[in-house]
Amino acid sequence: MKVLSLVNLTDHQRERIEKIPSVELTVASPENVTAADLDDVEVLYNWSNSLKDGILNSSNLNWIQVVRAGVESLPLRELSEKGITLTNGSGANAINIAEQTIAYMLMLMRNMHLSVLHQAKKEWKFDEPYDEVYGKTVMIVGVGHVGSKIAQYAKALGMRTIGVRRSEQSDVNIDEMIPMSEFKDGVKHANFVINALPDTDETNGIFNANLFDQMSKKAFYINIGRGKTTSMDDLVDALQEKKIAGAALDVVTPEPLDEDSPLWEMKNVIITPHNAGTSVHYAERAFDIFKRNLKSYVENGEVVENVVNYDEGY
Repeated sequence: MKVLSLVNLTDHQRERIEKIPSVELTVASPENVTAADLDDVEVLYNWSNSLKDGILNSSNLNWIQVVRAGVESLPLRELSEKGITLTNGSGANAINIAEQTIAYMLMLMRNMHLSVLHQAKKEWKFDEPYDEVYGKTVMIVGVGHVGSKIAQYAKALGMRTIGVRRSEQSDVNIDEMIPMSEFKDGVKHANFVINALPDTDETNGIFNANLFDQMSKKAFYINIGRGKTTSMDDLVDALQEKKIAGAALDVVTPEPLDEDSPLWEMKNVIITPHNAGTSVHYAERAFDIFKRNLKSYVENGEVVENVVNYDEGY
């Protein structure tokens, strides 16, 4: 069985793959790969736009594993019609995104982002009040791998966790799980509202004026999901009109954020350049998902971890 990796695997990673019976591994650079490299390939590790036509015309390709969690840029309808199984790297970045999310909450409560600004000006200055995350309620909208890890860390800091997901399946780290249909009513009870949603037709612009109006004026909005899930104009209005206390944004739309956006000048807003998902450990964690799936594929003819639902888009 031919496996083509577009990820430059380490020697140790190659050895782990080649130990799986019947696997014939080839590694190719995404910059130099051609459709000819797909000949007889049954499994593809990661995606390259340059291979799109070759992939859609392939008669042998059965499964694609991508490194990242987001798959909205792939031709999902065509892949579905071809019957190609698609799996993603969801969960490989859960630890680092959760850590950064906790950092946002701590910074906003302790005004540490303002202290950094004062340090640059050599100012010894207080920014009261200084609050705590302990005892606060955090609502996580979109409880997947990342949301569950955020909840785990939040509970360790003495916070109450409310989870929102399409299914009402429980999570050990969530104190109360509610369906998507009810989260707009429940959002008023949260001190922090964390957007961990994927980019789909259903989630596009779901965080808008109506939702910000429902939030507590003392609540903070944190987006570590996808930029398109938020109406940026409505968010700016909510912040300017003090309908919410502040925000931390790792994703925006468009990216990069326009230089003339008023968000840059707001002292109650933290902006990071879509880096929450980046970690020196990401590649190895993503590889572990692929390796487990490949072992299952060889032994059972199917993969079971992180299978993308084409109808839902994630």
